[in-house]
Order: sequence, then structure tokens, then C-alpha cells
Amino acid sequence: MPDKDLEICYNNCIEYSNKIKNPILRDCVLEIYNDYKDRLLKVPATPGRHHYFKGGLLYHLYSVTRNSYTISTLYPNLNIDVDLLIFGSLLHDIGKALEYNSFTTDDNYISVKGNERDLLGHTYKSTHIVDNYLSKYELDDNFKNQVLHIIGSHMRDFGEEGALVKPKMIETIIISYSDNIDNYLEPASKAIDRVTRGEQYEFPKGEIPYYKSLNPYYEERKDK
Repeated sequence: MPDKDLEICYNNCIEYSNKIKNPILRDCVLEIYNDYKDRLLKVPATPGRHHYFKGGLLYHLYSVTRNSYTISTLYPNLNIDVDLLIFGSLLHDIGKALEYNSFTTDDNYISVKGNERDLLGHTYKSTHIVDNYLSKYELDDNFKNQVLHIIGSHMRDFGEEGALVKPKMIETIIISYSDNIDNYLEPASKAIDRVTRGEQYEFPKGEIPYYKSLNPYYEERKDK
């Protein structure tokens, strides 16, 4: 992705930040994005998997936020705290900004710094970063725990890259599905692009084979 597009992406994230009504949450996001801007513009989301390119993490955070916010508008009958939804979407993977090295070239990339990733993982790191920033503000302890829960439980499962606890808030559930959509569809689209109509392709994150559409009215994008 060109640098100018990454700058646009970053500014879009800032626009979403400014939709947050709670001044503490809004200021916290803006402060983190300002402090981590250089890293966000350079590191991938997940080396070798989804959004594996310079600034991939930033684009992923933006995409998840856009997905989550759109979902909130599609279900106006649900009691969703949009502040928490935007906050959590923008920061759910912020730990990867420290976990991964800056992207230079495709053939010269070191995915992790030492053994840090193996010992803690990005879910804990993201929660820890947000906790440190929130400690600068006067925030009710119970509400702070809810905010940190959004970050620490955005993954749908436990395990190597999983949640600290299972999602227990509707905002966390929305972010979790939005995250899953983005990190599945991005690598899948690359696999689809490499095959012809009706041909079987291997989905990057699973063992089930998939097929490209044979619909005669299906028009493939030519701007890939």
C-alpha cells in the first residue's frame, strides 16, 4: 500500500476516534495513535498471514473499526456503546506495533523480536499498553475493567493468540467477529485472485477447499 494511502488510512482512524463522546477514551486513543504512528505506518498485521505488508496493522485496525461501526448502524435496536466499540476496534491489536518489526522489503523481514511474542502474545500486550495509558486518567475501576475487557477478549478462542477471557460484552462480540471477517477475507482474496473460474483454491487459514464462482454475470475486479 502506498505511503499516501496509509496516511489517509491513519487520518480515517483519527476521524473515528473523534466520534467517541467520552473525553477520556477519546484522548487515550488519540494519544496512543500519536505515540505509535511511526510503528503503525510500518509494521504488518501478521507476518505471513493477513495484511502482510508495510502498514498492514494500521489498515487492519481501520478495517475492523469500519466493520464494527457499520454493524452498530445496522442493528439500531441493540444497546451498543459505540464509544467502547470504536475504542476497542482501534486498539484491539495495538500490541502488535511492538511485537513485530518494521516492514522493509518482502525478502528482508524479521517477524518478531527475540522470544517476546512466544512468551506473552499480542492480546496481553495490547491490554497492557492500553492499561498503562488509561492509568494517566481518573477512571472508575469497574468501567476501566470493561474497557480492558474489550481489548483482552477480542479473540474468539483461547490459545497461543487467543483471548484472556471469553467475550462478555456485546461490544467485544462485535469486534471479535469484525476482526475475524477481516483477517480471513484478506488472505482469502489473494488466493482467489490466483485461480480461474470454477477452479479449486486453498483457503489460507483452513483445510477446506473453496471454489471461485462460475456465475456468468460475475465480473472480476480488474484493478488488482
